[in-house]
Amino acid sequence: MGNEIIENILKVSEMTGGVKEIVIFTENFKIHGTLVTDKHELIKHVLTLKNATICHHFDECSCNVESPTYEWLNVIDEKISAFTILGYMHCEN
Repeated sequence: MGNEIIENILKVSEMTGGVKEIVIFTENFKIHGTLVTDKHELIKHVLTLKNATICHHFDECSCNVESPTYEWLNVIDEKISAFTILGYMHCEN
């Protein structure tokens, strides 16, 4: 898959007017956070999120205070199964 998934995520964010709030799904969990889009902070094959919370896989949107939160979290592109830019939707943490 290469770096294409990350490029596509960044394109979709741009298409939504620069919305950076995102949910990423992997095989084992989902991550709610804020996309890092500054070209100087991007690393090839790595999607970086700020203020990221790791949640149980496919819980509706129920990240909670017990969910681990990270100031910076890096996700390898091969691990990304799906994503959604949240836009006007709000995910309760």
